[in-house]
This record gives sequence, C-alpha cells and structure tokens, in this order.
Amino acid sequence: MYYYKPRPRDYRRADDAQEQLRSRIEATFDALQAMGYDPQQVKWGFADEVAAQLHSNNARFWAFEPHLSRVVNTDRGSQSFFGFYGINAQSHLVDLADGKRPAIQQALLSVKAQQTDCSALVVFWDNARTHKGLETWGWERRIFFVPLPTYSPDLNPIEKVWKAVKRWLNQTQFVKELGDLCRLFEAGFAQVKDQLTFMNSWWETFQSQLSWYRPIFDSEMSH
Repeated sequence: MYYYKPRPRDYRRADDAQEQLRSRIEATFDALQAMGYDPQQVKWGFADEVAAQLHSNNARFWAFEPHLSRVVNTDRGSQSFFGFYGINAQSHLVDLADGKRPAIQQALLSVKAQQTDCSALVVFWDNARTHKGLETWGWERRIFFVPLPTYSPDLNPIEKVWKAVKRWLNQTQFVKELGDLCRLFEAGFAQVKDQLTFMNSWWETFQSQLSWYRPIFDSEMSH
C-alpha cells in the first residue's frame, strides 16, 4: 500500500515513447560507427534550457507554528541557462543572453569545448522550436542530436537536475539581484552535476543501447 501524489503524465505522450528513444539511440550509435568514430571518443549527455526567477518562493518547511513569513525578493527578474548533464562527458552550465537559436548554438559549442578526447558530441534534448533545424549546423561541428519523444520530459534526466538546483536555491538562499541569481544557480548546479542518481533509472532502461559506455563519475551505478 502506497500513499503518494501520482507523477503527472501528458495524455499526448506515446505509449511506446521508451521504444522510440531506444530505436533512436541505436540508429545514432550505428551511424557514428559507420562514419568511423571511435565509440570511446564520442561523448553523450542530456541538454535543456531553464529559467531561474528572482521571485520564486515555492519552498515548503515543517514548522511548529503557523503563518511564518520569509524575506524574499518579489522583483520579476529572471535568468535563462543552458545545461548539459553528461553520461560519459563533463556536465556544463551556460548563461543564456536570450532563448534564440544563436545563443543555443554558442552554448552547444561551449559544452563541446569542455570535453577532453572528444571526436563527437551527442545531445539528447526535447523538441523545442529553437532546437529544430540544427542538424546540418551540428553535423558540420560534430555535434549530433537525439530528439526525445514528444511530451516525455521523464526521459530527460536533466529535468531532475533542474528540480534539485531550484529546491536548493529556494530553501537556502536569499537572492537580491540577477548577478546573485546567476552566481547561486551556478553554485547549485556545481553541487549536483556529478551525481549519478538523476540518471539511475534512465541508465537501467537504456544501457544496453550504450554498451560501449559507463557513466563518467562512477564505474558502478549506485542504486
């Protein structure tokens, strides 16, 4: 018997979403091998954009008395970030000047520059408008994309990373201005980016399609 809040699932999510992704991983892996890439020099990871807000106040606390107050910033400022959560690659966070395609392209180049012994970078990400039409651009720079099935954020572990960073930020920090927000969000990301727990279930599901690789920070996945 369990008592919990069910995880929301979009009604438009395909029943075979996992099988769709499994097929895309296999096709990408086969294509890279056909092009002559050494699998050990191909880096894989998950990417996504996120907006952090000055006025966010969704932290919850246990208390022995009601109606407590907390000093927060109610200014309507926000900062966008591009994050990369690596499987066998270095995770990386980039401040975004805006959400337009050139900014995404620069963020991807920054992620690739962080990798050592990297002949190609493979990025799992969603079907956002700014992500579409980058295949040729990426191909020319040895960056390859695996689009996630639509309405399937559960298949992108970086969503869990964002949740952890925001929880830490909301519960422990007072953010006065955007400069503080950037610094603190980067600090929160640095604390969790090397943790494998966010991808444990994903890896258990798809590791057979990535048999050449092990997650970079641990040779034995923890359970």
